[in-house]
Amino acid sequence: MDIDINRIKFDTDIEILGRFKDDLFKYEGYDHVRYTSRALIENSKGEFGFLHIVGEDFFGIRNHLETCGGGIEENETIFDAIEREVKEEMGYGIKDIQLLGAVIDTYNLIKRITFSTFFHCVIDEDIKYELHRTIEEKALIKEIVWLKPLEALSFMQNNNKSNVDSLVHRRDAFILKYYLENYTDLLK
Repeated sequence: MDIDINRIKFDTDIEILGRFKDDLFKYEGYDHVRYTSRALIENSKGEFGFLHIVGEDFFGIRNHLETCGGGIEENETIFDAIEREVKEEMGYGIKDIQLLGAVIDTYNLIKRITFSTFFHCVIDEDIKYELHRTIEEKALIKEIVWLKPLEALSFMQNNNKSNVDSLVHRRDAFILKYYLENYTDLLK
């Protein structure tokens, strides 16, 4: 049976900004939902930081930019999770945080629906931490890339050489464009 992500209800008051169905990998049903916290990370220069993911795994060859973030652990709030993820993956503290909303997307290859709560976070460049990345993250994260927002949006819209690049960029370009349209004058 096909699950319609437009009809899935979640027990949350967080506004759902977008829903994306995986149309690139073969659908074989979904067997779990993963809740994540993800962030558009901004520095004092107005640049946005993304993880540059490079390598190969069960999704295939990867070469994309991805927002910082990951799964919400037991007894964590969405805010606790994003603070931990920014600290672990990017090595910074956060001085300003703003909840944007949620994006729901699917990943057919791993039979997963993901409910990602997105934030805009301004980092505190004076607070630096040692990175604590998982084994998989160490293998795939090449570097942190800092780009002006329109440069990042252009990259995500024009660099989709693999299916996984396309899926990640679709989600992250959507949330970046949403932020730029609703919180800045860059796209107005």
